[in-house]
Parts: sequence; C-alpha cells; structure tokens
Amino acid sequence: MQAFPIEGWNGHETVVYEGMDLRDYFAAKALQGMLASPNCDTEVNVVVISRHAYLIGDAMMKERERKDENV
Repeated sequence: MQAFPIEGWNGHETVVYEGMDLRDYFAAKALQGMLASPNCDTEVNVVVISRHAYLIGDAMMKERERKDENV
C-alpha cells in the first residue's frame, strides 16, 4: 500500500506518482518520535533503533489489516 499517491501533469501527459510505501512512512514517523525523545540513546547501535522503527511500522500495518477485516 502506498502513502500519498497523486496524479499530476508533467507538461506533456497525465502521470501517476505512486508515492512512498506506507510501511516506510509508518517506520519513518516512529523513528522521528524515537529520536525526538530525550531518552533516546543514539550512542546505541543505530541499526537497532532503525529495526525498532520498522517493528512499529509492521505492527501498524498489521493493525490496519485487522481493522479492515472487522469493518
């Protein structure tokens, strides 16, 4: 699933810009929140922090799927 898809005109034709992957968007928002926390220790391995952001993004995607199934 994509976040922010748009249709636009490039001067010659109508084009569709797919946007970014929704999972990546969720992970980026989670990472932004984690890094903004005064308790975030960036001296810790940044790979671990990034993985945690994607774990949160994955959880958000699963919750969306669960919510859609119960509608």
